[in-house]
Amino acid sequence: MAIYTANNIPNSVEGHDKDPEIAAWLKTGPVLGSHKPIYVQRREHDAFIDKVKPPIGRIEHLALDGPYGTIPVRVFYPSKPGPGDGGALVYLHGGGFIVGSLDQFDTAMRRIAEVSGAQVYLVDYKLAPEYQWPTQMDEGEFVVRWLFENASQRGIDPGRIALGGDSAGGNMTCTISLKLRDEGGPKLALQMPLYPETAMPFNTRAGVENVSGGYVDTAGVLLFVWELLAQGTDYSQTYITPLNAPDLSGLPPALLVTCGYDMLRDVGHAYAQKLAAAGNDITYVHYPELPHGIIQMTTHSKKCLDATNEIARLLGERLHLA
Repeated sequence: MAIYTANNIPNSVEGHDKDPEIAAWLKTGPVLGSHKPIYVQRREHDAFIDKVKPPIGRIEHLALDGPYGTIPVRVFYPSKPGPGDGGALVYLHGGGFIVGSLDQFDTAMRRIAEVSGAQVYLVDYKLAPEYQWPTQMDEGEFVVRWLFENASQRGIDPGRIALGGDSAGGNMTCTISLKLRDEGGPKLALQMPLYPETAMPFNTRAGVENVSGGYVDTAGVLLFVWELLAQGTDYSQTYITPLNAPDLSGLPPALLVTCGYDMLRDVGHAYAQKLAAAGNDITYVHYPELPHGIIQMTTHSKKCLDATNEIARLLGERLHLA
């Protein structure tokens, strides 16, 4: 693991010393972006539902009246105060916009809440292709704005609300942060994109090196985009491909994570560089030995568990400083 600030982000990052535990598990684990039907991929991703779950203070189930109907939200309350006490994280899960459920991310959110000390609001946004862009982004933004409006009655400091997500959720973390800035919306204390899809990775070194075998297949991005966007939609626009944003200044402080054995490694790294160049406060973390999807793999790899706990610790510290 390496942690960087805006002043010392390297020119490139690599993958090396692959974690043998997770490499062995991935041989039989689910594949995102495979040639199987989407309903099969969704069912196979239930492999991420752990039978034994880590402890948590309590869980609350919300149903918010969103712009496209009900948005289920699962809230995780830590069992004890931590550095992020009084703060909150709105979390948008990964899955290429086509896969992912509250249950599949339950273990990860328990760990993040318990270690950070913050409340965690896991959003069950509507998936593609049944619902296409911008449904997912709009629902994530709705929950963020709702939490700011209801912060005080939920025991949250509105100055200490973060937005985070992994992969597709990392993409939406970036796009919603940009949209809130552009519209003069509530000011996030932190954006936390984990191995985010900031652009399509086909012509990157990471996309070629990790074309298959690292949980997500590079070619799977074609499926994600095809299912997410209505025909004729400009996929290069900022709120779909945030790496193309002409101006990244004035954004919330960022905690951005990439992994060495991930097809999205280079596009995430490029976004970190652009955030830093635009004058933003950023903590950039790179795990050279790990693949995409680490926060869901904590049961299968000690290094994934350690990385998830480290991300949660950094989140708590940033919320404490906010």
